[in-house]
Amino acid sequence: MEFKATLVTWEEIEKWCKRIFEKVSSNYKPDAIVALSRGGLIPGRILSDLLLVKDLYAVKTEHWGITASLDGKAKLQDSGILNINGKRILVVDDITDTGESMLLALKHLQSMNPVEIKTATMLHIDHSKYTPDFFAEPISKDNWAWFVFPWNITEDIYNLIMKTPLRTGTSPEFLSELQERFSLEINEESLKRYLGVLSGTGKIRYDDETWLIE
Repeated sequence: MEFKATLVTWEEIEKWCKRIFEKVSSNYKPDAIVALSRGGLIPGRILSDLLLVKDLYAVKTEHWGITASLDGKAKLQDSGILNINGKRILVVDDITDTGESMLLALKHLQSMNPVEIKTATMLHIDHSKYTPDFFAEPISKDNWAWFVFPWNITEDIYNLIMKTPLRTGTSPEFLSELQERFSLEINEESLKRYLGVLSGTGKIRYDDETWLIE
């Protein structure tokens, strides 16, 4: 096995966001939420609903490039105008893995003169350079996995396939590669559905019960 890839369910996301809500609501009253794009967008929106915080902003940071491959240092993209001067801010992301994206975002947001900034993630890997103020689930570095969230499953499936030598094969053959190399727990019917989506993008072609990587 090269590394483990773990599918995350919507039920887990709901559970983790509610756990963050319980911790935040008893300790902190944010005026605005800043979600780190892309991974923090959906958790940020869920928490804005649970906390009844209508001011929701996004900043885009990039660190991981191709699935489970570091893409150089964390980079901050243009975040536009954020009205956070004098406000208490909650910064939300899906996971703190290296911690670099959160650290970069914090440095950027602190320059906008908020009263206070606190951070929250659903998952926190204990080898991260940064520990969020609130997190739902701690993950030890020994149990590290590439977490495949529902909002990036098609992209991750494609990138995981690209890490295998298989470029032509049937659904069971691709499934076998993903399970053997990444211990990915996914059934054949679900894999075929995601491969079908990829075929619509031109990344994969289907011909006579065989998938061909373009």
